[in-house]
Amino acid sequence: MSTLDQHVICHGVTERYTSTTETGFCIEEILTKGYSVIPGSLDAATIARVSECSDKAYAKQCELLGGEANLKKINDANIARAPSADFDVFIDVAMDPRVHAVANALLGKNYILYSQNAIINVPSTDHYQFSWHRDLNYQHWTSSRCLALSALLCVDPFDEITGGTYVLPATHKVEKFPSDRYVIENQLCVHARPGDWILFDSMLFHRTGRNASAAVRRAVNHIIVPPFMAQQYDFMNMLGDKLKTAEERVFFGQGRQTASSAIEWRQIRINRL
Repeated sequence: MSTLDQHVICHGVTERYTSTTETGFCIEEILTKGYSVIPGSLDAATIARVSECSDKAYAKQCELLGGEANLKKINDANIARAPSADFDVFIDVAMDPRVHAVANALLGKNYILYSQNAIINVPSTDHYQFSWHRDLNYQHWTSSRCLALSALLCVDPFDEITGGTYVLPATHKVEKFPSDRYVIENQLCVHARPGDWILFDSMLFHRTGRNASAAVRRAVNHIIVPPFMAQQYDFMNMLGDKLKTAEERVFFGQGRQTASSAIEWRQIRINRL
């Protein structure tokens, strides 16, 4: 690489990003190409606990629903849904301040957790997330601002062998899903290590890669949205007293439940004061 290549020289440019922090650079990458990686956000002990609890939460949910065979019938195997209801460590990781700094910058100060799922990518098995999708499913439109942020915590190594997350850069800016040729020529695998976060605009087309390794690859996905979007799960009903701080209660949706009557709608707002 020449000396010139290492210096950014502009002509006719009057506006530009000036990212001076890791958070600022992460935001710039998400706005521009749709995704970014926050490296090493959580320590090894926390990641080991998340790994263990992901498997335990999934085993418990299988048992409650009559066995894994029933989850396979509805194409929902190898996902522990809302694991924070079973293990507090998932509340802790959901409150990671580095993720919230990005969410605050992209979504504004008011945002809530739409969903949280532990994804278990088992070697040599199929998974519905192998298909290209947006985390806001079935939507074919674009927005001048980010309307939802996906925060994927990598519990195991992410790469082409383990089944890392594949993305189509900048497709959060394009309404239609691209042609087969475009997908094949432009898809790329995001590499990440245990403890890293892959953050992306939820409208970015992405998929899970096949796990060709000998080990299970786990991750925990969070979708963070403005409070006018209804949550996938009633976290407040599930978590109750597990939420210890005001910040946790707000993020997990306190006062955002659907009201059963006009009186309750008003009462929720009164209680929020």
